[in-house]
This record gives sequence, structure tokens and C-alpha cells, in this order.
Amino acid sequence: MKPRLNLFDINTDHFVGVVNKVDSYSVNISVSDDEILRKVNVNGYVIINTSNPNTLLVGRIERVVRLEYEPDESSSDGDDNVNNDVSVNALGTLKGPGAGRERPFFTRAVENLPEIGAKCFLLLGEYLTLFTGLIADETAKSKSPLSLGSYTMAADAQAILDGNAFFQRHAMVVGSTGSGKSWTVARIIEQVAGLKNSNMIVFDLHGEYEPLSAHKNITRYRIAGPADLDSPKSDVLFLPYWLLGYEDMLALILDRSDENAPNQAMAFSNAVINAKRTGLEAEKMDKELETFTIDSPVPYSLDDVVKELTLLNEARVTNKGTGKENNGPFNGKFNRFLPRLASKRTDRRHGFLFALKKEQLTINYLDYLVDKLMRASTEHSQGVKIIDFSEVPSDILPIVLSLVARLVFQVQQWSDSKTRHPIALVCDEAHLYLPNRMAADAAEARALAHFERIAKEGRKYGVSLLIISQRPSELNTTVMSQCNNVVALRLSNQSDKGAVSNLLPENLGGIQDQLPTLGVGEAIVVGDSCLLPSRIKIQEPEYQPNSGSIKFWDEWSEAEKTQNLSIAVQNLRRQSSSQE
Repeated sequence: MKPRLNLFDINTDHFVGVVNKVDSYSVNISVSDDEILRKVNVNGYVIINTSNPNTLLVGRIERVVRLEYEPDESSSDGDDNVNNDVSVNALGTLKGPGAGRERPFFTRAVENLPEIGAKCFLLLGEYLTLFTGLIADETAKSKSPLSLGSYTMAADAQAILDGNAFFQRHAMVVGSTGSGKSWTVARIIEQVAGLKNSNMIVFDLHGEYEPLSAHKNITRYRIAGPADLDSPKSDVLFLPYWLLGYEDMLALILDRSDENAPNQAMAFSNAVINAKRTGLEAEKMDKELETFTIDSPVPYSLDDVVKELTLLNEARVTNKGTGKENNGPFNGKFNRFLPRLASKRTDRRHGFLFALKKEQLTINYLDYLVDKLMRASTEHSQGVKIIDFSEVPSDILPIVLSLVARLVFQVQQWSDSKTRHPIALVCDEAHLYLPNRMAADAAEARALAHFERIAKEGRKYGVSLLIISQRPSELNTTVMSQCNNVVALRLSNQSDKGAVSNLLPENLGGIQDQLPTLGVGEAIVVGDSCLLPSRIKIQEPEYQPNSGSIKFWDEWSEAEKTQNLSIAVQNLRRQSSSQE
């Protein structure tokens, strides 16, 4: 009968050497045998004895060095002139059974550093599989664990993440184009969709996640495009202008360079408050009348606002002393503002905001929209909602995305804490609308304010962010700093690697050197959701997103394939992808 493996009694064949130097989180191992040194690989794992026989230090090999010195005349042994040194970064502690536990377990706390002369052993083969199995068992505390794939170092061991920690502490998925980033996101979305009471919103900027809507618990909506305004289908959503906060609305329509901008902002504020008051009075909502503010999501007539501003712009007053008529205090102050607002309202690209039907101007539309966006999975509703923003103009995209995010956050904030249900926001191509503060324009600055608040306070109210980006160096640092889980696929750009390494603990900084060498679909996973920083081969999702790179050379080499350019031109004119 084959003896049972024991990590606390590893076979001597795995012996590496002895400790010759100990730092705050690093250990150096002296290796006397060149044959043993050949088995040692950078990024491999070792376990080192400590003064406590029931505690082992687990480390990652960072560097392997072989140095030869000039022969010493006083020495007859050539080996004395060779210094084989292995640098190890401490990752955590492996504890033996005890304290109510029947099996060994791993913790990321480094409780005991080894003494000089302590023995070091390689984690290879069956011992590595046993160790990764302990990691998986320790992580998979829920009935439905989050699994991304398998460990590259132990293909038979499933890589399990702590789903609670992954979403509680926010997460990032980063990787260059073609690295398998969309596959990874699709894999995560599929597993969330498989949960009984899931709740997730995916911001899909290019329509690439449409194939996932074939899943029984995933539905897809589209923000209304120019072709949807007259006869919208059931999957089309409008985001009425009255949902915008005061500052968001001004960022959309106010030109800050206009010398009359302060007067315009003040008068617009008063006009909106008056219009909202009129709307609430018409609905006989007395309680809301007592407490509403300019930011309250209350429908109001933009025509009434324009009418009031027009009167101010044309107002003339009579001088009581002379009896002469003079221009009013706001006369001519809106000569540029009103045409700008009219242009926004008539632009069909902005129709999802302004070209509203009667039902989108009713008080109940907010209930309808919140139910569509935030209803968790039931027998009659899907928990994962993919929202296609591909037809939203890029110049207002940050405002529109932040509108949805802010609405979700506010609903969660005002929900009863006893019945509040957590929800995750998947922010695809986040670098397009969550840039660094210095590079943000007025619209992006407003969007950042909302997302930064969610990043810092979302956990209290059950709102999680999953940030997806191919350019982490361009992402907002405040949002990034709150992401305590990082799934990093291949990154070759130096600034992007640097941005990711800034999120890693000091003793894991060397991991960034692996990023350019990762294969397609391989990722380094670091953070609160995984006990051990791991190189993982992502499992292929069942429903693959439309993100595959076009094989130019193969396409050009194949037999003639006719592209229907006339339909493309027709769709371009109509601003619709329908081929009817």
C-alpha cells in the first residue's frame, strides 16, 4: 500500500538546502549540490522548517544564483569555491492539525520565520498537488465556489477563489488585447449566473458579450439608439434626463468657458426645481413635495424649464424713476445656452435621454427601470443583466454609465439593510470612462465622482465593482487602489506592468516580471480571494464572447468572400444594425 503523503515529512529527494540569511519577508537558501540546483525553478514553491515543528513557512522562489570564486590555495575541496544561492519570498504559513482542525491548513500570515540552518524543500509533483488541494479546500467554503480554471503548476488541481472576498473587496481583470481577458470575464459571469439568487449588471461597450444572453439566467438590454426611438422593442432601455443629478446635467449641457455660465447654472437650477415642484403637485405627492431636492429623481418637463429660461432671457423691466424699459438682469444671458440645450434635445444620438414617450415621463418609470436593472434572479427574472452601450456617443458615455451606477448605489443606500441584496457592476473597457483625474474632462470628472464613491463606500451597501481594462496605467488610481483582487493576464507595456505591480504587496512585486511571459488565457491571480498568488490557466467559457481577433493573413489568403457593403452603408445612414 502506498504511504500517505505528509507535507510535514517530505521525502528527502525534495531537499534543496539550508537557510543562510533571513530578512523581514525574504529568505536565502544555500544549495551545495549542483544537481539539486538544476531542479530549482524561479516562481516555484518551497516549504521551510521553522522553530515550531507544527509550522512551516511557504515561499515563492524569486531568484536562483550560482557564483564561482577563484580557487583558494588553502582549500583542497573545489566545492568551497561555489556559492549556490536561492532567494525566496515568504508567502504564508502552513500549520499542522490542531485547534479543532483535523487537516493542515494554510494562512497568509507569516507567523514564524526560519532560523539559520533550517532545511528547505521543493514543492513538486504529488506534494504540490496535495498543497494546492489544501488551498482549494480552505478557499472553497461556500457550496458554489468560484473557479477560474486550473493551476499552471499543477494542472490536475482546480483553482478555487473565495467568491465572497472577490466581490466584497472589488476586483480587476487586466490584460493586453488578445490575452484572453474577455474569456476570463465571461467565465466569471457564467458562474455568477449559475447561482440561485445572483445579481449583476455588465456594462458592455461593444456588444461583445451578447452570446452570453443564451444562458437561461442572463438577459440583455440595449440603450436606445437612433433607430429605436419611434418603435422601441422590449429589450430597449431609455435613461430619462430627469434621472441625471444637477451637476451631471450641467456637465452635459453647460459650457464652462461661457462668461455667463454661473448665471446660467443658477437660473437653470431654479427652473428645474420649479418644474419638479409642478410635477409633484400634479401627482399630488405631498410627502415628496416637503423633502425633494434638485437631485431627487422626479420627472419634470424640460419644455417648462426652457420656457422659464426663455422668459428670463427676453425679460425687460421698467425703471420706476424714468419709466423707461431696460434689459432684465438675465436678458441675453442664455443666448448661447438655449440653442445648445435645443441641439442636445434634437440630436437623435441623445434620444435615449431626451426623446421620451409619455410612459418615460411618468413617476412610475423609475420603479420600472430599477426593477429591470436590479431584480435578482427568480423563476421569472434573470439575475445577470448585460447592458449594451455600443450606440451611446463616446462624448457622453461617462455620464450615462455613471447614471446607471449612481442609480444602483442610491437604491442600495436607501434600501432596508435587513433586506438589501448585493449587486455587482462589471465595468468593461473601464479606461475609457474612469481615467486619471488629470486627464478627465468635465463629463469624465462627474463619472469619476460616482465611481470613486462606490469604490470607497460600496461594500457597506452591497455594491461591488469588477473593473476590466487593457490599459491599467490609464485607470483612475483611486478606483484601482480599492480593488483588492487582481486577475492579470499578459501585459507587455512597461507602464501597465508598473500600474499592476503598485497594487501588489511588497513581497510579491516580482510577479510583474511574469506578466509578459503568460500564454493566452493564463493569468496571475493575487488578492484577498486567493490564499496563494497563483498562475492559473483560465477554463474556456461555455458561451464565448464576440471578442476573437480577426486573422488578417488567413482571411486574405482564403477564397473570395464578398462583404455586403451596401447593407453596411444603409445601416450607417439609418444608424441601425438591422438588415430588415
